[in-house]
Amino acid sequence: MDFKKLLTKKHSLVHQQDVNGSVLNVKETTDYRWFEYGGEVVQSLMCKATPEHILTPISQSLLVFLLWKNRPLKVLNLGLGGASLERALATIPSVIITSVESSQAVIDMAKRYFNLPKKVHVVCQKAEDFIQQPHNETYTKYDVVLCDLFLEEKSPEFLFTQDFYFHLNNITNDKAVVMINLQAESDEQLLTALIGIKQHFPYIALIEFDDYKNIVLICSLAEIPNRNILNEQLKNFDQINFTELNKVIKKIRYIPYSG
Repeated sequence: MDFKKLLTKKHSLVHQQDVNGSVLNVKETTDYRWFEYGGEVVQSLMCKATPEHILTPISQSLLVFLLWKNRPLKVLNLGLGGASLERALATIPSVIITSVESSQAVIDMAKRYFNLPKKVHVVCQKAEDFIQQPHNETYTKYDVVLCDLFLEEKSPEFLFTQDFYFHLNNITNDKAVVMINLQAESDEQLLTALIGIKQHFPYIALIEFDDYKNIVLICSLAEIPNRNILNEQLKNFDQINFTELNKVIKKIRYIPYSG
C-alpha cells in the first residue's frame, strides 16, 4: 500500500480531536479508513469492506508468531492504535487478547471508527507502567507480547533500556515470544536495544523493510524456527490473510545464539 498515493486521493475527515496538544484526525476514502496523530502520517490503515485483513507488511510481520506458536494463546499488545492487530487476532477463537493504550481518546477512537472487537480487554495505562505490576492474584503470564509503540513517529526511549525487557521477561511464560516494531535513530541505538534484549530473550531475529525505516524484532525464550519451516507453515495457514508474509520471511535475519 502506497500511503503517499492514498493521501492524494479524494478523502474526507470523519473525526478531529485535540489530544494533549496534538491533533488526532480520522480520515477515509470510499475503501479505506485511517488515522493521523500529530502529523500527516497514515497510521493503522483499515479496509472498510474487510476490516479483519492486515494491510501492511510491518503489521503482518508482527503476527508471524502464529506460524509456530500453538494455541490457545494469551497475547498482550502494547499500543492499541487503530486496532488492526486486534481485529485480525480476534478472528482466532483460541487467542485471548489484552491491549494496553495510554490514551483514552485513542481507545474511544478505536471503538467508534476501527471496529475494536468486544472480546479484547483494553487497559488505559502507560505500557511501561503496566508491565511492572502484578495484575491479579495469579499474576498473568503471557505467551506473546506485541509492542507497537511510537511517540511522534519515534520509538520511546524505554524500548532501548534493559529494564524494559527485564519486566517483560517477568510477565511472560518460559517459551514466550516478544514482537517489537522498532525505529532506531542509529546503529548504536539499535545495538543498545539488542544488548538489553539479549539479557532476557536469548533468541533474536530481525526483519528489515525496503520502504520503511522500521525494524521488527522477534525476541524469544525458545529457538525461533528457520525460514524453511516458516514457509512450510505459511502454506497451510488460513486463519489470517497473510498476503505479504512470504516476502517478510525472506527478509528474516537470525542473530547467532550465545547461551
